[in-house]
Amino acid sequence: APDAVIGIIGGGAAASGGGAAVALPPGMSAYTLADVAKHTTKSDCWVVVNGEVLDVTKFLSEHPGGELAILTFAGKDASEEFNMIHP
Repeated sequence: APDAVIGIIGGGAAASGGGAAVALPPGMSAYTLADVAKHTTKSDCWVVVNGEVLDVTKFLSEHPGGELAILTFAGKDASEEFNMIHP
């Protein structure tokens, strides 16, 4: 669900107190894993894949592997599992 990308993990150097912030595309934001961890339900589901934050709430019912495959990683970094299944 490429249209589900809403941001990235991390805020670049500015988030840690020095340097310039990473320029993000319009409509994108930088999030922490703690931010993502607040979105763990069927009605509000975010995951991280390869540094990108995805709001997959609308995609859950369309996922070929079923909702549970995504909900298991709701609010977490699903990169390792995603990359293993989707080479």
